[in-house]
Amino acid sequence: MKTLRTSKFWFAFYTYAVMAILIYMPIVILITFSFNDSTIMSLPWSGFTLKWYQKIAERPDLLKSLWNSLWVALIVTAVSLVLGVLAANAMARYRYKGRIFFTGFVSIPFVMPWLILGIALLVFFTKAGIQLSLFTVILAHISFDVPLVAVLVASRLHQFDPNLEAAARDLGCSPLEAFRLVTFPIIAPAIIAAGILAFNWSFDAFVITHFVIGHQITFPIWVWSALRFPKNLPIINAVSSIIVVVEMGLIFFAEWIRRRGGGEEDSILF
Repeated sequence: MKTLRTSKFWFAFYTYAVMAILIYMPIVILITFSFNDSTIMSLPWSGFTLKWYQKIAERPDLLKSLWNSLWVALIVTAVSLVLGVLAANAMARYRYKGRIFFTGFVSIPFVMPWLILGIALLVFFTKAGIQLSLFTVILAHISFDVPLVAVLVASRLHQFDPNLEAAARDLGCSPLEAFRLVTFPIIAPAIIAAGILAFNWSFDAFVITHFVIGHQITFPIWVWSALRFPKNLPIINAVSSIIVVVEMGLIFFAEWIRRRGGGEEDSILF
């Protein structure tokens, strides 16, 4: 028993160490060098400064890309929540022929490389005669955000007791009222968490966006273009630090809400 506990300790230590080195250390380095008074990411420091954060407001191309990413993510999140909740109901609450096929169909974007998905969407839009723009970006992002929402909400619906909704129907509620008064409050934490994560996925998406955006620009595309010029690196560090902190806060907030809703058993993120 002691040997088993020791093995678990070292396995946990190894897991956290790898995550700290490969995931969180680069983020710490990024944030640290965003305050360095130099255009080169190297030690020793040239001095502490906030000027790179101030220069963000002086770059209209950067602000435009942030605005595009923001409103695209908001639209994608709204649409994905509606379609994702409907798909989650079909995946978790009903029994019908083809249910397994439908669940697998919804989950395809999770296993398909985004490079292939981006190429496929590019070919589809081209053959359909749809001009590449932010509109095609929205359609493309919906294709991978809906499965995310569906899986998160379905995992909560699997724990939902359908007898509660049936009791509401027996007391005179219509199907819509039963969903609004009984089902929705129970699954609301999962919906909120799914919305926050869907927003982050859309805002950060690069690979698929790169294929379907045309001549428009979003923040990930701006970063990819700006990295070709070393003088832009400090500004990229600064704006990326702000986004990383905000998105990490949103993700932890989403997980906190999901756990308060009683979804500890179906955690797929943490």
